[in-house]
Amino acid sequence: MKCPECNSKNTRVSSTDPHPVEDFTKRYCKCLDCGACFTTIEKYANSAHNPGRKKNSFSLNQYQCQMIKRNKYMLSNKEWAAIYNVSLSTIIKGKNRPASFQTMQQVYF
Repeated sequence: MKCPECNSKNTRVSSTDPHPVEDFTKRYCKCLDCGACFTTIEKYANSAHNPGRKKNSFSLNQYQCQMIKRNKYMLSNKEWAAIYNVSLSTIIKGKNRPASFQTMQQVYF
């Protein structure tokens, strides 16, 4: 953490006091460059409240799925995953994903 006086990162925590009732910790710090003393307060994040994505949700759009299916650039699944920043299983699902109903109507009618 930075010193509020001189913006130096050369600081040390001298003591830590967890609050007995509230969900926070108070840290007493000292800058080793200018000698300034300061306090920081850390609030605990409730990490149990991370719902994530809904089940059966999909993170690639229709255009991305079409690009992966065509594979015009002859890329591997791993390379596609790196490009779209998704997992390999998402790329495989994207390849096997059927065309949307609107696209099917345009093709057949």
